[in-house]
Amino acid sequence: MSSSAVSSSVLARVVFGLLVLSTIGAFFLTQRLKRAPPPVKRIVVSRYIAPRTNATTRIASISFTLPKADNVTVSVVTPNDDEVRRLLDDRHLDAGVHDFTWNGRDSSGQLPADGSYFVRIVLHGQGRAVTSPKPVKLVTKPPAARILSVAPARVGGGLPITVRFRGPLAAAPAFTVYRTDDGPAHAVARFSGTPGDHQAVWDGRVGGRPAPSGLYTFAVTVESPALIKGTWPAKLPPTAGSTVPGTGVTISGPAAAGPLEAVRAGSTATIQLTGARGRVRWTLRRAGAGTTARGVGAAPYVRVPVPARAATGVYEVNAGAAAYPLAIQGRASSPVLLVLPALTWQALNPIDADADGFADTLRNMGSVPLDRPFAFGREPAGFESQVAPLAAFLDAHHLRYDVTTDIALARNTGPKPSAYRAVVLAGSEPWSNAGLGDQLRGYVAAGGHLALFGAGDFRRTVALNGDRVALGGAAAPATPLGDRTSASSSEAAPLVVASDDAGLFSQTSGFVGLFTDFEQTDSLPAGATVIAAAGRVPDHPAFVAYRLGRGLVARVGTAQWSGSLANDAQVADVTTRLWSLLSR
Repeated sequence: MSSSAVSSSVLARVVFGLLVLSTIGAFFLTQRLKRAPPPVKRIVVSRYIAPRTNATTRIASISFTLPKADNVTVSVVTPNDDEVRRLLDDRHLDAGVHDFTWNGRDSSGQLPADGSYFVRIVLHGQGRAVTSPKPVKLVTKPPAARILSVAPARVGGGLPITVRFRGPLAAAPAFTVYRTDDGPAHAVARFSGTPGDHQAVWDGRVGGRPAPSGLYTFAVTVESPALIKGTWPAKLPPTAGSTVPGTGVTISGPAAAGPLEAVRAGSTATIQLTGARGRVRWTLRRAGAGTTARGVGAAPYVRVPVPARAATGVYEVNAGAAAYPLAIQGRASSPVLLVLPALTWQALNPIDADADGFADTLRNMGSVPLDRPFAFGREPAGFESQVAPLAAFLDAHHLRYDVTTDIALARNTGPKPSAYRAVVLAGSEPWSNAGLGDQLRGYVAAGGHLALFGAGDFRRTVALNGDRVALGGAAAPATPLGDRTSASSSEAAPLVVASDDAGLFSQTSGFVGLFTDFEQTDSLPAGATVIAAAGRVPDHPAFVAYRLGRGLVARVGTAQWSGSLANDAQVADVTTRLWSLLSR
């Protein structure tokens, strides 16, 4: 055997022996350390720290006990033992209890990522380090929450409404009820849930009384164990885009749907009721007059026989506390056709079809059904302020007319404008389909007379497809006739007469009415000849009458005109003279 082989064998045995000795030594050292008292006792840390709150959790408390004095370093570290913040650097601490706080910031003053952080205590004299057995959980984000459902989606009022939600249950959830149908969403009631329960109940009351008819949506505020509050929707008050279907409620009594075109005297009008059952009493009343007929029907379809001798006019059916406007054409005929804005009524009808707590109108949905009941059983927008006052005035002054609706004109059913000397639009008509615009333009060009008792007329094109209406494009800069107008408002002020070749203002003082909203004329169609004008700005009249080719056009220039007829003698006189001019 060579000497090199012997040397290698001896070396291997020596190395092995050293390893055995070191292993035995480490074993005895470990056993000794296990039997030795711990260098740090009773390490207690806050469970959570939420630096962005004003709650007690904005600061983390740290406490530990040293059995004996030592030079100590205290640090906040990640689960991987990476130091985030040094709270104490190699300082002498006596034996006993020591308290520290951590504000949740790292060494550069920034907030580290949400997560678990530990406290590491290094004892330099003993050459040992101890890490807290439990972490501090850093939380900066609000807890996630969401309302899942609200049931029932429609109630008659005074019933409990159940709200189901998702979110932490560390504390009782808080709910806010917002009403949305009478302006921007605003809080009207608050109630609380129960800790540990993802379901809460609103008693349906506002200010101690049953909530009035309207649209309501909900917000929930939850609190995490870190005492951070979170809301759903994230931004309050809620908007139509921040809620989801099924999270709102409609509070309403019965609501009515019915004919969207004029019905003949002697026929039967069918009124469909939502939210009513059994026998229902109904009345038929002409605008500004007494009851024409009454009877009893059975919901949901109430049949209203129209008397054969009923005069042409604008009527209201009241059935089961729900109101519905009805155009009735009597036996007599007239050279003037009054057109009711049924399309506008449905376009602005504040029905919440998807139960998100916000109205689904043509403006925000782009497409709506035409056969919807009028919300809350009320008359549609503009009926009581524009249409009914005008019809009542005409009836009281024996100014005769036939009646139809803009939907009938758009569908090319019922009376045709070409059969009449004048066509009068009884309310604001922001929307029209291309066919209706073409009809009226051709009608005026052929010598017809057109009067508009409203504002914002025919700026948006819509398409009628069966029982639905859909927006057809952006707002046009001018009406189908070529007028360009712009809306304005002011403190209550009269229209100042600027010119009057037609004698419409001959019995006035030169100042007519008191109005706050105006539709000012920016320009007229090419070839128009003004015969009367009045407004707030001389060069931009609101009320304007002009001849266009063989025809005549008149715009009163404010949606408030008809509402002034009953109590303003000068507005009434101008209207009577205008009607006479239209009828010639």
